[in-house]
Amino acid sequence: MEQIISKLEAPQATVTVYPVVPVLWVYRNYDDRWTVHLEGEDSEWCHPTRNDAVGAARLIGESYGCYRLFLQLSDGRFCLEMMNLSRRREPRQVDPSEGEN
Repeated sequence: MEQIISKLEAPQATVTVYPVVPVLWVYRNYDDRWTVHLEGEDSEWCHPTRNDAVGAARLIGESYGCYRLFLQLSDGRFCLEMMNLSRRREPRQVDPSEGEN
C-alpha cells in the first residue's frame, strides 16, 4: 500500500488547446452579390465587388491571427487561401482536472 501514489500526488498531464481556425467563404450568392460567410455564424455580409468581399474576409481572418479562406473563381470553382500570421498566440495550456466536477 505504501507504494501506491495517491491521485493528488500523481503528476497531472496538461492538454494543449489550439485556437480554432476560422473558415471563411467568399462567393457569389443567388442575388448575384459577392458574399462573405464565416462558418458557424448565421450572418453573411454582401459586398458590391469581389475585391471588396475578399478584403473584408481577409480582415476578419486576420483579426483571428490565422484563417482559411475559400474564394470563388470566375468559373465557379473555389480556391483555398490559408494564412498564419506571426502575431498568432502560443497555444494555451489547460489542466485536464479543471473540467472535472
